[in-house]
Amino acid sequence: MQRRGFFLLALVCGLIAAGSMYFYLNNANRNTSVSFKPLVIVKTNIPARSVIEASQLEVKDVPTQGYPQGGFSTIQNVVGSVALLNLSAGDLLLSSMLERRNIQNKSNGNSTGSPTALTVPDGKRAVAIPIGLVSGVGYAVKPGDHVDVLVTIDTKDSSANSQAVAITTLAAQDVLILSVGESVSGDKTKVDTKSYTLALSVPQAMAITYGSEKGSLRLMLRNPANTDIRQDTPVSGNVFLDPSYFNRYK
Repeated sequence: MQRRGFFLLALVCGLIAAGSMYFYLNNANRNTSVSFKPLVIVKTNIPARSVIEASQLEVKDVPTQGYPQGGFSTIQNVVGSVALLNLSAGDLLLSSMLERRNIQNKSNGNSTGSPTALTVPDGKRAVAIPIGLVSGVGYAVKPGDHVDVLVTIDTKDSSANSQAVAITTLAAQDVLILSVGESVSGDKTKVDTKSYTLALSVPQAMAITYGSEKGSLRLMLRNPANTDIRQDTPVSGNVFLDPSYFNRYK
């Protein structure tokens, strides 16, 4: 009877061991069937409109199944690109988050230009303008934001006896803010200003520079989802004499 008990105990232990081995081998086979692929992720926080460096990135192996569309497998494919939005450590890095830069020096194949120059979108120029607290939306405008620029300036027609009339007009719309400088403390009788660097086309840069020198500028902060371009005519003091003012200017 005692031997029979030992036999049953050995049989149970054998079944347990066999079952454990079965599940181990089954899981091992299942794991070996999963393929992995390297994926570049953000290692340290990256501010919007900054040039991405290798030290800010790392690579992790992730399952090929479900690999994100637009992902990068090597850090070299990302370095030198410009972040279009603020990126946090641990974020997946996708092509839609970047503005790719392929500016090469033809003589040696190396990237040319300063980090600031590389953040300027193609076809644009970086132009700095001084903006005060009120005109700058209470200094709420940050790099990566988009703004419209209003210019208020005195104008007059070509007749010799005409008087100057102040008008306000849209000088540029949906303009990217590249950077914001520190406050400039000058004469106590003057309003402190900050330097806002805008990405402008050449015609926009000329108009806004003229408005800054001869008149005044004001920024209007846009919601990121708002990309519409308006066709509004300049306004003067006569706008308030228009009987349909409240219907036209909503």
